[in-house]
Amino acid sequence: NHVLEIINKYYWIFFLLGTAMVAFLCFRCLGIAQIDSWDEARHGISAYEMMQNGNYLINTFQGQADYWNVKPPLSFLTIAVGFAVFGYNAIGLRFFSALAYLAASVCTGLFARRYSRLASLLVMVFCAANYFPFKAHLVRAGDADSLYLLLFTLAMLAMLKIRERQQWIYVCGLCFSLAFLTKSFHALMIAAIGGLFLLLTGELKKMRLRTWIGFLASALLPVMIWAVLRYQYDGMTFFQNMFEADIVGRTAAGGTEGHGAPFLYYVTSIFWNFDYIYGWLSLIVLLGIAYLLFRPLRKEGHPLPLTDQTGILLWLFIPLLGFSLVSTKLMWYVYPCTIPLFLLAAVFLAEFLQAPRIPAWLLTAFALLILGGSAYFIRGNYLDNVRGAHSNALQTFIIEQFSRDGQYTGSTVYLDAYDPFLYANTTEWEQNNRLLAMLEGALRCQNGGAEAFLGNDEDCLLILSIPFLQNYPKLAEYRILADNGQYLLLGR
Repeated sequence: NHVLEIINKYYWIFFLLGTAMVAFLCFRCLGIAQIDSWDEARHGISAYEMMQNGNYLINTFQGQADYWNVKPPLSFLTIAVGFAVFGYNAIGLRFFSALAYLAASVCTGLFARRYSRLASLLVMVFCAANYFPFKAHLVRAGDADSLYLLLFTLAMLAMLKIRERQQWIYVCGLCFSLAFLTKSFHALMIAAIGGLFLLLTGELKKMRLRTWIGFLASALLPVMIWAVLRYQYDGMTFFQNMFEADIVGRTAAGGTEGHGAPFLYYVTSIFWNFDYIYGWLSLIVLLGIAYLLFRPLRKEGHPLPLTDQTGILLWLFIPLLGFSLVSTKLMWYVYPCTIPLFLLAAVFLAEFLQAPRIPAWLLTAFALLILGGSAYFIRGNYLDNVRGAHSNALQTFIIEQFSRDGQYTGSTVYLDAYDPFLYANTTEWEQNNRLLAMLEGALRCQNGGAEAFLGNDEDCLLILSIPFLQNYPKLAEYRILADNGQYLLLGR
């Protein structure tokens, strides 16, 4: 009781410390890790080209409309803002992804105060231990998933407040619309959860016509405005490719680009994985659900009302089930499910730790176990994903040799080198290195390697792995502009 009194008295200090802990994990060494190809590099190139050509509606790749990365423009725009604020670098690329996760954590933590202040603080602790989103494709990556998770989370939190005030459904609609403009058809999960919630809780019958009109306007109008503007550019081409990629492709046998996996992939790899915090919290949630369902154990006045139980369980299980049913399985598809897992686990643990009939020594031991275990998983997150962040040798060489106000700015550059990201030799500019070259020195990246460099009579540069020099005797005639013992920069 004394500990709980301290927590309640100094709650805001503890909450700010929790926020600082999550923020530290989000932003520390944010610009150090190598830029990844595909989603991160593709988003970065499109955002960069938007800024160069002044068209903030159409995402392009190498100057052409991109029909591979068929996402609406909102995530590209946030990256463009990051470049505008922080410069053309990895921090600008990733800043708003980190900020979005921090905002989602803080909003969920503040929302959990309706159950207890202890639950609120536990949510922040669990968000700091959320290993996989920090490792790939979300918190520390410049792509669409972190913004999507924030909008998904805000939509769900607003949904849980509809019973208190119906106008919260407008927030749900707006978040759905913005989520669609971020990650296209993935946002339909929000609509599925919201529809089932309104139906199962009886809120559907209470909605007035005026409320429905406002909801539909908030949910559909932003998407319709974008769709009309996009249609002016290339008709139905983009929408057809978007549907084929996100609906037809994801449900095709074998999975898009070979990303097929068994039905229980998400359960076994994340939610029942006891090497990370998820397995333990999933066990707590299952025990808590059993406690709620088993009437002889359940007491009156549980802090989790039936409406909230319904909403949070739908939030957890509908995306998990939906993405388990489709053939394409990528871990980041179910990252939004980690937030309701943390919320439920925090509520159940806080309820247990405040139980009056359990001996104080047992509660104390259990509380220490929770804190020790959480600290262990947070430390693992920090060591692997923050302190363990690093670039690779080729990207480091590019960063060291070029700058946007340097003597080689805007140069034509060829590449014939070993790429640590590919674990292979290449004469082609991989997307991640292409983006980095564009950001660092506004370089014009050309494929073809040393052969193409030798065949170009104009001023140009070549990045070459030192062992490859013996393969091209003619390169001995060219100046070595830089040498770091692993790569050379050659010029005329």
